[in-house]
Amino acid sequence: MLERRYPKEVQDMYDAMRRFARVLGPTEHDKFIESHALEFELRREIARLQEYRRVGIQTFCSAKVYDRLKRSREEERKKRIMLSEVLQYIQDSNACQQWLHKQAAIDAGLNPVVAAISSSAVGRRSAPPLNLTGLPGTDKLNEKEKELCQVVRLVPGAYLEYKAALANECRRQGGLRLAQARALIKIDVNKTRKIYDFLIREGYINKA
Repeated sequence: MLERRYPKEVQDMYDAMRRFARVLGPTEHDKFIESHALEFELRREIARLQEYRRVGIQTFCSAKVYDRLKRSREEERKKRIMLSEVLQYIQDSNACQQWLHKQAAIDAGLNPVVAAISSSAVGRRSAPPLNLTGLPGTDKLNEKEKELCQVVRLVPGAYLEYKAALANECRRQGGLRLAQARALIKIDVNKTRKIYDFLIREGYINKA
């Protein structure tokens, strides 16, 4: 008979607790694991419903549309992050090759050496400022924002999305810490720091 597979969080606990099955007995052990699996599912469902309520959704039909749009936005966000990374490393052939190898490893389900690109960057000249000509969203930036995107080598569309996400979270929390900003936008931590400092300096967000 096939062994049931649980969500990763529950599966990790299940694997750790298997050694205690002899102490509890198989029936009690299964009840223990199933109760935690049920608790996990309930917590996840509660969090999902709380998110719907927070954004003003009141019907399951609207929730389906929201989930579909959310998935679409997440896919677009990943594409912008990938484009930003490509633009960052395209000036250096070695760094570009290592980035491509990293993406291939991710697609193959392997654990790439995350530090490979960073270590290769030591000792090489800095990449030139990003050329924003023709990039979507450039017309929505002021001169200081354009300069930030050029120096950080961040495409305008991605910057505008990160800016909106950080500003919204800042309003919701009444302030924002750097650690929270890094949890919200999954990009290079140095870029996140520069974006965070810029938004603080320009008054778009404030520190918690």
